[in-house]
Amino acid sequence: MKAVTMIIRQSSVSRVFPSGLRLSFGDDASILDVINAVDQMIREKCGEFPVKGFKCLMEMVYHPIEGRFYNQVAVQAYAKSGMFLSVRENPRMPIPDEATIILVPEGGCATDWEEPVR
Repeated sequence: MKAVTMIIRQSSVSRVFPSGLRLSFGDDASILDVINAVDQMIREKCGEFPVKGFKCLMEMVYHPIEGRFYNQVAVQAYAKSGMFLSVRENPRMPIPDEATIILVPEGGCATDWEEPVR
């Protein structure tokens, strides 16, 4: 088992989890597994996703057909050692134990806005 910390910089979600979330996963868990687990926790605590127009965090940040994060999403991940992890380029890579992920669903990057696939 490994522990992962997820911090979401989106006001509606941050109000629900102001200190982020600390989750446990099996050894092969990726950032996609972390986002799915966060979605489950949001559903349990809120009943529905708190951002208008979206059903879940995954829908808000990840292009399911192309297998990548949307352009406007900022995502940083780093290991306990401080080494940055290339989760944006490889979202299926296993996250190491004690990793921290910071996710900014909207406006994190100064690029063109991409309409999420629904």
